[in-house]
Amino acid sequence: MKFTKFIIMAIGIFSLWSCVSEKNQKEPKAKHVVVIGFDGLSPDGLEKAITPTFDKLIKEGAYTFHARAVLPTSSSTNWASMIMGAGPEQHGITSNSWEKNNFVLPAITQSEDFLFPTIFSLVDQQIENAEIGAIYHWDGFGRLFEKSAVDYDVAGKTEDETALLASQYIENKKPTFTFIHFDHIDHAGHEFGHGTKEYYKSVEKADKLLEQVFNAIKKAGIADETVVIISADHGGVGLGHGGESLAEIEIPFIIWGKSVKKNHKLNYPVYQYDNAATVAFVLGLKMPIAWIGKPVKNALMDFSEIDDYPLTERLKEPIILPKAILNKKAGGLFDEQTEIIIENPNNIGKVFYTIDGTMPSKDSNAYKAPFKTTKNTVVKSAIFKDGIISSAINEAYFRVKPKNLEAPVTYELFYLNNLSGIPSLQNRTPDSMGRCFEITSDEVKEEIKSNTVVRFKTQVVIEKEGEYTFYTRSDDGSKLWVNNVEVVDNDGDHGVKEKAGKIALKVGKYPLEVIWFNGGGGGWLAVFYQSAIIPKQIVPTTVLR
Repeated sequence: MKFTKFIIMAIGIFSLWSCVSEKNQKEPKAKHVVVIGFDGLSPDGLEKAITPTFDKLIKEGAYTFHARAVLPTSSSTNWASMIMGAGPEQHGITSNSWEKNNFVLPAITQSEDFLFPTIFSLVDQQIENAEIGAIYHWDGFGRLFEKSAVDYDVAGKTEDETALLASQYIENKKPTFTFIHFDHIDHAGHEFGHGTKEYYKSVEKADKLLEQVFNAIKKAGIADETVVIISADHGGVGLGHGGESLAEIEIPFIIWGKSVKKNHKLNYPVYQYDNAATVAFVLGLKMPIAWIGKPVKNALMDFSEIDDYPLTERLKEPIILPKAILNKKAGGLFDEQTEIIIENPNNIGKVFYTIDGTMPSKDSNAYKAPFKTTKNTVVKSAIFKDGIISSAINEAYFRVKPKNLEAPVTYELFYLNNLSGIPSLQNRTPDSMGRCFEITSDEVKEEIKSNTVVRFKTQVVIEKEGEYTFYTRSDDGSKLWVNNVEVVDNDGDHGVKEKAGKIALKVGKYPLEVIWFNGGGGGWLAVFYQSAIIPKQIVPTTVLR
């Protein structure tokens, strides 16, 4: 009997605790939330640019430089994921070409026609008389949310106008939820390249715009009841994005304000779709079951979730000289021989490397001094600490040719209009012709402009029978044929993307043709191959005829 009473009391206490816990989960942590998104802002940008406002908010808030975007790392897909609490598998916005009347994958659920429910609709439906604003520099953002849920919906013509409109709105309306989008960093990345001085200048401009918005929050008198979240849709490599590299997929996530821990480094993973979930949690909203995002509770006071899978802290990868520039991999094409130099950018750890394309391990060569090579060499290196790999792998492709080798590749350039894919070149007269050593955009870069198609032709020498894999890595589309058989189809209007195909070849020489187009902005092309005995590498000029 006593045991039965104990069980009943325990259940009652647990139920009471459960109710209190559920109530606390739904209690707002702040009255106002402002999300500020900077298109194309990478962690590298914040680390290398001069950004006193960002630095101040990091010191006064919680942050990570290792939050992850979703794939593909395109703008529409990631802005949608940021406000929808879900990935492209759920919301169906899988590329920048998505429109309500042009999509492949329908949303798994919807708040209005063909649109997955966003944080805007949650705030509108669950908070009585909520004031909601969306101010965005890229007008494409405006097609991603429910118009009926937003009280102030405006696209700024410039980043300065966007900051001014957002600041005035915050001061005058003291909104419950504000989303601000800036696009100018992405413009700099596409025009000048990520990691360039112009790119860092655009980040510094963002810092001043951020300061302007924060001053508006203070002038509105709501700073003590506001949470601000700062993030991005993607990073970038070279002149583009869309791929799967860390430089493209890692983004900053900074949260500041009421109930937020100070100078707190977030040690657990944060994903793009966690942004909306965090807004919902801060405002005490119930999230749809269809959302997969989780609130970043560890950023808030009185929350500390711990498990066995924190973020993997990586050292910076080794630098192989000549180092990578924009989309161009480290290494290069040299006459007769070249020297390979590897640097450790960290003050700890040791560099281990291989020269046969295999993954480095603690049993690989330890780098001690520069060394020479007289043949095509694929170098892979990493930093090891206490015998454990502690950085990403860096790879470089060194190609060595005879000094007097005749250029074995012919190319034809065609200047056309409005390209979104590879056109038919039949009966077209090229605008320019020439010869080059390799099938890369570097070989013809002086002649490339918007809406250019290039056709490369040569022969590839196969010295051992087997299955060969060919790759094109391009921005925009490309196709590759071996022995008049289409092996790789990487066509389309896209950022740097790699695709591969396989073909069985006997010993001999085979026609090799590649067609690549650049629709606009910065283009890129590199062609690789691989077999059971040949490591993946840029197709070297020494196997072309």
